[in-house]
Amino acid sequence: MSNSQSILDGIAAAGLSHWDAAPFLQKVTDIAPSIIYVFNQLTQSNEYSNHSLGASLGYSTRDVQEMGDALIPTICHPDDLAGVVTHFERIRSLQDGEVITVEYRVRHQQGRWVWLLSYDTVFDRDPDGKVIRHIGAASDITAQKEAEEQAKSEAIRAQMTKDELCAFSYALSHDMKSPSNTLCLVLTELLEAHGPTLDPDATQLIEMALSTADGMGQMLDNVQNYTRVVNQDTNIEAVALTPLVNKVISDIQCKPPQQEAIFYVHDLPKVRADPVQMVILFQNLIANAIAFARPGQSPEITISALHDPNDKQVTICVADNGIGIPADQHEKIFTIFKRLNPRSQSNGSGLGLPICRRIATNHGSNISLVSLPGQGSAFSMGLTKA
Repeated sequence: MSNSQSILDGIAAAGLSHWDAAPFLQKVTDIAPSIIYVFNQLTQSNEYSNHSLGASLGYSTRDVQEMGDALIPTICHPDDLAGVVTHFERIRSLQDGEVITVEYRVRHQQGRWVWLLSYDTVFDRDPDGKVIRHIGAASDITAQKEAEEQAKSEAIRAQMTKDELCAFSYALSHDMKSPSNTLCLVLTELLEAHGPTLDPDATQLIEMALSTADGMGQMLDNVQNYTRVVNQDTNIEAVALTPLVNKVISDIQCKPPQQEAIFYVHDLPKVRADPVQMVILFQNLIANAIAFARPGQSPEITISALHDPNDKQVTICVADNGIGIPADQHEKIFTIFKRLNPRSQSNGSGLGLPICRRIATNHGSNISLVSLPGQGSAFSMGLTKA
């Protein structure tokens, strides 16, 4: 039984005769805000359209009827015509009650393009079941499409601005790195070559200048690292964490620390991660642990993994025995350039932990902190096992 006959039978069951059906349906479709139409698949022409067609597109019912089988090729946007034709072909294979949709542009009678979203279903079949007509309802979605395009344009502009800022920051920090290194070398050479001949005040001034230049170099490194993890793609691969962490520790131990650190590296797994970002992550977490050690006590840093045998996730933890962080400051330390201690007390740049949080985000994770003043800190991050 065709959909059209079902509709008529339903009207009859409601107490309306077939004589009343046509006016009833006409009134319903005329007040509908969507364009309602009946399309003949055999003649490829529109047999019926309600008044909303004129309101939305400016065409009269007579205009549509006179176009005949040229209707779709005439008013459909050339870029969307093939998709609409394919959509009509799909309708012929639908089961009764199935509904499919299509988005396309049509030319308004005044010449502008209007986006429509059509819902179509089989309306009438011949005795052999072949689709003769389909019925549809089309809504004007031009405002939605224009909003989407505007959002895309704004997203592209925002991305371009971010890329330009990152490129500028990276280039500036890279260009400043060379004079910073040169200044450190000159001050070191001055101190080593002429230190014995300088009075205590001059020696102290050079040491202060050397410490400042070294701090500037660390900040430039962190600016480069931050722009790298923010702007570059995350290249995920299998990474063996134990040798990676041992290499990071070895590089740190080659530098003259304020005090000797003691490391406990447990057996770490292979994970799915970006190896460059993992190096940056452990460099910053370890440097943070060393920088905030308790006065007069060697930093003890433990790097471990918590495995869940029933899960592919593993939690990597970097813990220390340092001065700890008050609970009300846990979120602040992940904010760019926010420091809990004056620069005179530590050489941190205020970028290390924000970099770590960004790396965690790049890996679909988060970095958490457990810490109390005087009891050390433990930073944890979840990763996927390789």
